[in-house]
Amino acid sequence: MTWLWESWEEYCKRCHPVEIRQGRFRLVRSSTKLQSVQDLADAAEELAESFRELKSLDFKGKNARPPNYDPALVGRARDPVIHAIHAGETLLLYHKRLALSEASYGFLHQNDFLEHWDKYVGGQRIIHEIQQLVEDVGQLLEGYQRISGEDERFLVGDLDLPKELEEDFNLSRNLFSVGFDEVGLFIAARGLEKVLRRIAFDRKIELVTSKKTEAASEAELHDLIETMSRVRWKVRGVPLVSRQTKALLQYIRTLRNSGAHSGGQESDEDNFRQTAAIIARSANSLWNSVARKRARLEPTSVQKNWP
Repeated sequence: MTWLWESWEEYCKRCHPVEIRQGRFRLVRSSTKLQSVQDLADAAEELAESFRELKSLDFKGKNARPPNYDPALVGRARDPVIHAIHAGETLLLYHKRLALSEASYGFLHQNDFLEHWDKYVGGQRIIHEIQQLVEDVGQLLEGYQRISGEDERFLVGDLDLPKELEEDFNLSRNLFSVGFDEVGLFIAARGLEKVLRRIAFDRKIELVTSKKTEAASEAELHDLIETMSRVRWKVRGVPLVSRQTKALLQYIRTLRNSGAHSGGQESDEDNFRQTAAIIARSANSLWNSVARKRARLEPTSVQKNWP
């Protein structure tokens, strides 16, 4: 689950790193996705290990009773503090979503702790600061795990589709989980298109032109959308494809035809995920509205009268 920053300046503006240098950022930008995922996992494990070490030294967090000041105890705590701050900054270097979440707030206000170590050491203040760091690292780790859980359920948690129609949504979920948000959106869009084509195939919907009659499931996407938007439930007279779903399908067609979108702004990344979630819900709703009903659709042959 890597979501990289667009620039060193963007990372610095949000995270104010103390341990990470620009050279490391350049390496991250040139690494393969596989290497980035491994580095992120290693950073999370290093952070968790430092967290465990500090807790074993009786630093339990700001709401727990602090240990009494002891120079030897503070000396033993220094290395895990250094490792925690380095690992936390590394984790956020690879995980922009986590850095932009509330879970990182405390850590990003405590990661300059080492710069003030010498000023704090010698009294109870250093104990308080270590306690605070432990609290903030714990929240950061909880946020990391929470996002991991959300990504596992993303798109597919409530899907009720045949296995072959779920494949694209599983792939889309996996792409989103490693930061390929734009490609993930394309694949989710393909999943909705496949659902529509499968319905057209199962219900034997045909597209009639002046030259031939063909299965709507084999038509170009624009013709498929227009054909299926004209099909209604026979008894109720309600369109099979709602106006909202038709608009979403047209958006998908435009997205596919326009090629890759570039920019990488935060709002675009958020929109990719939101749009993919809407697409998955629409696919699920559309499929189940047909698969669970024996009601007839009409017409099953649609005359093309659109450009």
